[in-house]
Amino acid sequence: MSKKKSYMDIDNILSENFLKKIRDKIASKLAVRNIKKDRQIKKNIDNLNQEIKDLWDDFNEWAKKDDPDYTPYKPKKVTIDDFIG
Repeated sequence: MSKKKSYMDIDNILSENFLKKIRDKIASKLAVRNIKKDRQIKKNIDNLNQEIKDLWDDFNEWAKKDDPDYTPYKPKKVTIDDFIG
């Protein structure tokens, strides 16, 4: 085996958009961080969770009247990560 070290040529780095890919990764991380800190988005997520809870409370109440052995369903809370991915 040869002990020759291989280094990528500067022209190859630019032609493969290596720096652009790094820039896009950093930008997306910063964008996600800013979205998670936004108060309006947090408030909307809380409102969504409350509406889902109210809907399931109504459904569980209706189902309990119809079937006394029914076990109520508690929905999982929605988070920002569910939308961002």
